[in-house]
Amino acid sequence: MNGRVEKTPIALLSHRARTTLVFLMCLGISATGCTASSPTENTTRILGPRTTVIVTTDGGRHLVTRRSIRLHRGDSALDVLREVADVRMTLTGGVAQVNGLGGGALRTFGPEDAAWFYRVDGIETLATEPDRFRVRSGQSIWWDLRRRDIYARLPVSVGVFPEPLISGWRGKPERIRISYGSAFKDDAKYLNSSVFEDLDPEVVSIYGGGGIAGLGGESSNESQASTRLPVAVRTRRANLVIGRWEEIQIDPNIADIGLDPNGYGLTIWIEGTQIRRQDPDMEFSQVLRDAEGIVWASTIDGEPDSTLVFVVTGLTDRGVKAASRALRSGACQFYIACAVDRSGAVIS
Repeated sequence: MNGRVEKTPIALLSHRARTTLVFLMCLGISATGCTASSPTENTTRILGPRTTVIVTTDGGRHLVTRRSIRLHRGDSALDVLREVADVRMTLTGGVAQVNGLGGGALRTFGPEDAAWFYRVDGIETLATEPDRFRVRSGQSIWWDLRRRDIYARLPVSVGVFPEPLISGWRGKPERIRISYGSAFKDDAKYLNSSVFEDLDPEVVSIYGGGGIAGLGGESSNESQASTRLPVAVRTRRANLVIGRWEEIQIDPNIADIGLDPNGYGLTIWIEGTQIRRQDPDMEFSQVLRDAEGIVWASTIDGEPDSTLVFVVTGLTDRGVKAASRALRSGACQFYIACAVDRSGAVIS
């Protein structure tokens, strides 16, 4: 997605910047009746209910359009797509083309098996037909044209971070838990203060959780840890993990995901000492030789309604830190997963 220029999402602003933004919005409207509750609430009050509609192809590699539109009562995921693009339907009621794009690329034996999929706040929605899913104000609806024979599902993307960590599955959030490896305490705290400060997440060392396989103590005090076995992921939490791969992969949940990247919907992963990528339009995976850091997201069982796992990791400390910067800055927007070189540049 070369040449994309996107504004920094409000959720990525610092607490002070968000407060200032709300104050300025108040000044521009009225001297009375405006409180600094939240940017989302104030935006809704000013402009009415809104949703962001994103249209991409090939698992987010190519951006077609991105627009914020007014949401009308009862609008479905299909309705909001029609607001931003020309949509052609199949005889059976499926989405055939969007702005003339549809089907797969032509090959020797015919077209590839491709279809339009939609995501709500970064979570792929397969169980509900798009004309039946009612969009809520503030949600993002992301439509993507991709092959369906390479990946049966891509349950969670990193492309609308900090969602879905904040809103969760269909507006049912879990408390956010940021866990960090031994060299990344400061990075975890900065992620907390710059993105999640108002939500008061748990910020804990992967060695400070007590227990194993997401079960056990909840202590965030490293001196009270009952075990040295890493607990990077806990159930009933929205998990954001930052650390070197060799350290965090000892967690059983992360280990399971790392051993079956295709089954869990990872398009970028670490295999041995290499970072590999297989986008939805690629027959085979490839080695990203310049990559040192990655960001991927999934769930502990590969189903979209399960425990969320966001992972910021890499082959080197510098790579992990570069991936963290890319995620915070919005450089990973609209990607299913994100790989960066040691300087933090996204490898597209």
